Formats: sequence, structure tokens, C-alpha cells
Amino acid sequence: MKIILLSIFVFIFYFSSSAQKDTTFWFACPDISSAFGYDKPNFLRFTSYQLPCTITVSLPANAAFIDQTLTLAPFTTQSLDLTQWIDILECTPGNIVQNRGLKIKSNNKIAAYYEANSNGPNPELYAFKGKNSLGTSFYISSQSILFNADEYTPLPISSFNIVATEDNTGVTINPTNNIIGHSSGIPFTVVLNKGQTYAAVASSQAANQHLGGSSVTSTKPIAITISDDLLNGGPFGSTCRDGAGDQTVPVDVLGNEYIAIKGGLNSPYDKVYMTATQNATNILQDGVSAGLINAGQTIELTINNPSTYIQTSAPAYAYQLTGVGCEVGSAVLQKINCTGSNTVSVTRSSNEALSITLLVKNGGQNSFLINNTAGIITGALFSVVPATGGHWYFAKINLSLASYPNGSVIKIDNTLKLFQLGFLQGGALGASFGYFSDYNAVIAEASSNNNKPCVGSNVSLNAESVSSATYSWQGPAGFSSNTQNPILNNIQPANSGYYFVNVTVPDCGVYKDSVNIVVLPKSFSTVNMSICAGQSYQGYNNAGTFIDTYTSANGCDSIRTLNLSLKPKSFFTLNQTICEDQSFEGNSTTGVYTNTFVAANGCDSIRTLNLTVKSKSFFTLNQSICEGETFEGQTMNGTFVKTFQAANGCDSVRTLNLTVKRKSSSFFEKTICKGDVFEGHSQAGEYISTYTGPNGCDSIKRLIIKIKEDPMPYLGKDTMVCSLYNFLVTPGIFDTYLWQDGTTKSNYNIRMPGTYSVVVTNLCGSAKDEIIITPNTCDIWFPNIFTPNKDNKNDQFKILNAFNLQEYKLEIYTRFGEKVFETSDYKKGWDGTRFGIPSDMGTYVWYSNFKKGNVPVIMKGFVILMR
Repeated sequence: MKIILLSIFVFIFYFSSSAQKDTTFWFACPDISSAFGYDKPNFLRFTSYQLPCTITVSLPANAAFIDQTLTLAPFTTQSLDLTQWIDILECTPGNIVQNRGLKIKSNNKIAAYYEANSNGPNPELYAFKGKNSLGTSFYISSQSILFNADEYTPLPISSFNIVATEDNTGVTINPTNNIIGHSSGIPFTVVLNKGQTYAAVASSQAANQHLGGSSVTSTKPIAITISDDLLNGGPFGSTCRDGAGDQTVPVDVLGNEYIAIKGGLNSPYDKVYMTATQNATNILQDGVSAGLINAGQTIELTINNPSTYIQTSAPAYAYQLTGVGCEVGSAVLQKINCTGSNTVSVTRSSNEALSITLLVKNGGQNSFLINNTAGIITGALFSVVPATGGHWYFAKINLSLASYPNGSVIKIDNTLKLFQLGFLQGGALGASFGYFSDYNAVIAEASSNNNKPCVGSNVSLNAESVSSATYSWQGPAGFSSNTQNPILNNIQPANSGYYFVNVTVPDCGVYKDSVNIVVLPKSFSTVNMSICAGQSYQGYNNAGTFIDTYTSANGCDSIRTLNLSLKPKSFFTLNQTICEDQSFEGNSTTGVYTNTFVAANGCDSIRTLNLTVKSKSFFTLNQSICEGETFEGQTMNGTFVKTFQAANGCDSVRTLNLTVKRKSSSFFEKTICKGDVFEGHSQAGEYISTYTGPNGCDSIKRLIIKIKEDPMPYLGKDTMVCSLYNFLVTPGIFDTYLWQDGTTKSNYNIRMPGTYSVVVTNLCGSAKDEIIITPNTCDIWFPNIFTPNKDNKNDQFKILNAFNLQEYKLEIYTRFGEKVFETSDYKKGWDGTRFGIPSDMGTYVWYSNFKKGNVPVIMKGFVILMR
């Protein structure tokens, strides 16, 4: 991307590859800076092959994401726009476990890749490598000549992004430079579940602070995406800004030989970054040693010639930085030993310049087809790769827009040899670079159209096509064939077993695989069946023997012999009589009914029912009774329906309307004076009389007589007083009280000698009593009653007539033993409250001990609290 205002034209590039196809792909989307919209739009691109495909795109760790499904016809391409989900897909920020891993699943093999910033100035393609991308040991590749441009917000970054394919995957990372959250050279471990991601993000934009050589190991298979966002063109041209990256491969997919083909970068030209996986790895370029490096170390090689041949003494990564002018792209290179594809398809979808590179072993230069046409890609377009001894040839072919316009499919085949295909597309505003042929060694893949055929079937054995390969099959019952896809005709049980194929590839060796064929037998059975006349069994309604062929549970023929016999029906008549409102077998009206039952032989028994229905009778009875009486067990008002049996044996329904007449009652209470008479009664008591009321029912009169006695006040004998004294007028039921000072209470307190009198009056008269109180010298004592009603009279309970007491103590308890008061001061008393709340009236127990004149005294008693 040039930093100028121009209309932007960037390519969209579809590809497919025979060896790069798979049914399952995992991918962690890298974080692309959103400055000026450089991070979108984003697409997944899919290509199908010989079979139609149903593809499901999911985020296994994010249940909120709705799976997306696409269907592809054979040899077609289709895209899924991911832009709307970019905020839940890109692995940002760094140093956080997130639920952002993509899984692509297809029912048949496809090729797929991810395109970032499609039609934008910061494009890059990430080729999905299927099973070749999964592993447990990786080193990270990175360029170290360009820095991430620092004039944008948010800042573009260099990162590698990890996705787990299984739950509880332990991932250990040892960064070569500082990353967000972790320092260089200090390993750390994160645990990821299926579909979870982790982004290791460089802490600096500087080229020498990128993360090349960092190591990643895991307990279960993972996939890793490497990304360099908005790279400053630097020495290639400082006005450029462009993205680079790829999906990398694990250590066990690497090799010792690589060939890089020069792109279109300005001086100082394309770079290849070789990263060692073992110590003391010697790197040779075009047969000359370029240096010795240890595991995790990287050496930079420059491609000065159109192609370069790289050898390593131990497996190593080769990561090429190329481009157009100062716009860049990058890709992890494929090893050349026995890798490559038979066919690769691409679809042009823009007007940008497009070139493809082809790498093939000597002898395959003249065997290329383009869109099934020979003579366009010829041997004259190829040049030998230096230092390979003439074994390898390469070509860089520009595909003109006139011959291959936007939207056209470009299919490349080689009829003799495996080949590797790369592409470079772009121009002044951006470039992309990638390889889409097989990253791993050739493998033999054996299969069949039916692993469990039925006896007599024809079975096709299949071996994956490999250019220039020969095939040899061996199997049970002496089977052998040199055909790639032999057919087993009229297969029998003896043909069950493993069929082995040897795929011999010139200069690569012999590859083996097998497929297990299990021949399923036919089954035979006999069924003896009896049915009733008029019925049928599986289409047969006559007695006889019938032979049929079905498909059994194993999918093969099942031969059944049916021996069928017939049983007859039976007939009879039933005469039945019922009453109205009854039913007989669901019938309730007079008539003739025909029913079908199951007879003893299991067949129909036809019964004719002649049904006669007899009617009910009805009558009403009105009856009255008195309250407390019964009529036929009924005691309450109401209508009662009772059913009897009539002469015809059916119900006779009687309706009883019952009226219950109430008894009358009266109650009187009378108080008389002793000696008086009321209605003949002079004694207290209850008197009940019964009469007959107007309705003919009992009338009950209840009379209660109470006797009011003459007042008989009693104040007691004359007494002496030395403290508070309380009078209570007793006995009798009195109405009013009048003391000599006008007090009208029944009880009366005094504090001084004198004569005290009271007049008590009730309905039956009045009476008077009096008492004389004389002074006396009293000893210490406690009152037996007190009235804490705040009238300043007898408001406290305390010791009386006391002075000069020592070691005094008073305790007061309820009758339940709960303490309500305690004091050590004989001048203080209980005011009848507890915690400030008035206590209940009643009797309380008290205890007191003290010394008077050094003589110990112990006292106890009861006191009544009244208000």
C-alpha cells in the first residue's frame, strides 16, 4: 500500500490443490489494525473437487455463534463473508485465553483459505493446510528487516496466534523477544480447551523485536497463525505499508531441501529466513554454506537469482518474504522431497496482475495442462534450478487478464510428476503471496466404494492419484492387480479381508495403505402364519406358500418363506332386557345391534343383540318434622331423591321435599335478694321449662336465679400499727364502698393510729363496720402487699422500721424462680418494674439477710403486687 490517495484495486484469489485439500481445518484469525478500516472486509474462500460438499463453519468454544452452512457443487468455489463477526474472531488483545478459534468441517474434501482486508490496501492470504497444520511442536518464523508502521492507531503488530483442537490442551511458549505479559527467554504455559485461542503479541514494532525462533509445544494438537501487520516497506521503498503472514506447520512436516523462486521486490530483493529446529544445523544456499545455527536461531538469505536451492543438515523452517515493488507478502515454503500436487485450481477475481510459479522435477516440464489444454505451459518456459544437478526446474508464468479475465477458473495439472504451485498477485497498492500444494510427503490412500458389500456385489477399490506412480494390489483369495482402481466382481465371503496397495513413486519410494472389506451374507427364514378369513398378511389373503426377498439389517437380501393358513369366523344371537338409564355394552335404547368379538381361535365372532329397555317410575312426597326429629334418616331441610325397585324390576324414583321446623327457646337471668321469690323460685339455680309452640314444636324456657346477700363487711380486730397497714373489706359480693374519709375502694391503706369505718351497700341493703388502730413500737418487717401505682402510697416494696443495718441484701423472684430485683441498700426498694417495664400483678417471693447490732438475721416471705 502506497501512502497516496488512489482508487484501490486489490485481488481476490481463489485456489485449490489436490494435496492441500482436507475435510477439517482449524484457524486462529490474526489481529489486523482497524486504522482506516485496514482490517476488513474478511472472507473464507472454499473450493470443491469431484464430489459435492456441505461445509459447516463454527466457533466450538463460543456457543453464542450460530454455525454457518454452505453447499458446493463439484469443482466450484464459494466465499463466506466474516466481516460482521470480526470482533469475535480476531485474536486480540494479547495474553488472554479467548473463545475465538474457527473450525471448518466438510463432508468431502475441499481447499480453503482466509483473506484479510479483501479489496483493501493491507491484504494477505492465509492458506489452510488441514492436517498438515496440526502438531505439538513448532518454531515461529518471522522476517527481521521491516518494522510494523508506527503512525497508526491502533498500532499494527507482529504476532503468532494459537488454536487448540481438543479440551485441556497445555501449551508452553518460550518467546525470543518480549511479548505482552511475558519476558523473553522465560517459558510459560497456558491451558486451552477445544476452540480456544491465545495470541502472543510482540511488545515492540521494531524489526529486531519480532518473534522469529520462539518455540511452542503442546500436549495435544494445535494450529498456529503467524502475522505481520502493516509492514513499512523500509529498504524496498519506505512509502509502502502492507501485511504478511501464513498458517505455519509443525516440526514433523519440515524437510531438508527447499527451493525459493524470486518475486518482484525492489532491491535488496526477496529474503528467505531459515529457522533451525536442532542445534548445529548447517545451512547451504546453492551449495555454499551460509552458516551454522542452533535450534530457535534464524539466518537471513537473499535471493539474488531467479531461483535458489537451500539445503539443511537437519529439518528447518524456510519462510520467504517477497512482493511487488515495496509491497510485501510472505509464506512458509514447502519441502521439495516427495511433496506436491497432481492438480491445483485457482479462480481469478480481480484485474490485478497475477503470476504463478511452478516447480517440478526434470521430466515433468512438458506434461502440464492448463484448463485441460496442453501446449500452453511448455518446457521452454522452465529453467533449471542452480546447484540441483539438473533435477529441478522452475517457471514463473504471468497470466494475462485478456486470456484469463476476472472470474475465470485456472486449473493446472501435470500428467507425469508432482509439482508445487505458488502465486504472487498485486501491484502498487498491495501484494499477497502463498503456496497451495502439499506440505507433507506423498502418502498412499486406499479406499473402496463399499467396505461392507453384500454377496454378489461389485466393489471398486480406489487409490489416491499420484503423478508418475505405479500401483500394485494384493488381497484375499489370491487377488492381485496392477490397476490403480481395480473392481471386484460378484464378491463372495471368501473375498473378505484386507486389500493392500503399494504406490511406487519414482525418486520417492514405495508407499503402502490398505482397506478392509467385509462381505455380508444373505439371510434365510421361514414364517408359519395363520390369519382369519377376510384378513391379509403382507399382501397375501389366501392360504398357500409364498417366497419373498427383503433387505435385512445388514443391507443384504433376506429370503423369507411364508406358509399361510386361514381360520373361519363364528356367528350367534343374544336377547337382553335392561332398565331405563342402564346400558348394555354401550347400548341404552331398544334395538338390534351387531358386534364383532374375538373368538377362541382369534378370529371374528359376529354377535346380534336384541335389546329391550323398560321405563322407570317417579313420584313426590312432601313431609314436615320438628328440629331434632328425623324422617327416614334425614334431619335437615332439603330435597332428597331415593330409588326403590318397582314391580317391573326397574327403578322407582321418589323425591322427598323435607321441611324442618325450628324449636323456639328463651333465656332469662334474675337476681333477687335473699328471701324473695320469682316465678315460684326462692333459691339460686337454673330452671328449665318446656312448652308446645305455635308451630307444634317444643318451646324451651331457661331461667337462672341469682341470690344477692346482705352486705357483711369485716375489718378485723383492733390492732397496733408501726408502719403501713392495708384493709380489705371481706367477705360477700358488694356493690359500693364508703370509708369515713370518702374513699370508695374495697381496700384501704393507713399509716397512723385511729378509728376507721366503712359502709358497704348493695341491692339488698347496707352495713357498717369499723376498727380502732393503736400505736405500737414495732420491730423490723416487710409488708405483704404493695401498690406501685405512683400515688406516693405504698409504691415500693422494702424493709420497714429499719436503720443502722449492716451487710444488707434483698432479692425478689417470680413464682417461676426468675429474679426481678436485687439491692444491697436497705433504704432502696422495688418499684414493681423490670428493665423499666411494669411487672405482672401477682405473688412474688423475697429473701433478705443482714446484720443488726452484729447479729445475723435471715428473713423470707411472699408479697402481693397490686395496681
